[in-house]
Amino acid sequence: MKRIFIYISGIAITYLGTSIVVKSALGAGFWSALFVGLHNQTGLPSGLWFGLAQCIIVFINAFLNKSSIEYTAIIPILIESAFFTLWLDYALRHVHLESAPIAVKGTAFIVGLIIATLGVALYIQTKLTRSPVDELFLAVSARFQWRISTSQISVAVIVTLLACWAGGPVGLGTLLAMLLMGPFVEFWNDRFKKIAI
Repeated sequence: MKRIFIYISGIAITYLGTSIVVKSALGAGFWSALFVGLHNQTGLPSGLWFGLAQCIIVFINAFLNKSSIEYTAIIPILIESAFFTLWLDYALRHVHLESAPIAVKGTAFIVGLIIATLGVALYIQTKLTRSPVDELFLAVSARFQWRISTSQISVAVIVTLLACWAGGPVGLGTLLAMLLMGPFVEFWNDRFKKIAI
């Protein structure tokens, strides 16, 4: 029961941070930039691209991990969608930083990124089913014996390049997330490893 509570809390914290990053108005995260770019290219909804990408990544993860398809990955996808909607569309719906000074936007972005990466590191410690995008950088890390920060940055660079190719909204925030997310997750992950979860 404790692990389930930590798992759900970690996802809730992750998407609180993600929502703050979105509200900072410094550019979409690398995955979001890709989905919006694909939407712009094809006319298909960004949410549909989110779902299709997650399904494809489930197969990539199985290949990298040399394991069977993890069908339970639908669980974190549903939980993430619920918390992302809760935070972005309800709890923070009145927060608008588009015309705020760059220092305020930057502070919101960094605070959001710290919160989001803390949440990711917390929920992956439970060893319960991870979302395909979070499992991807862990699978790359395990397969190639890379540090978590290296694998996260590698995935982020590839996704950002794909987002640029698709014409997605790549901005300063996208580049900062690409460079900082991996080291931040690794920082929190190293601390949580010392705690029995």
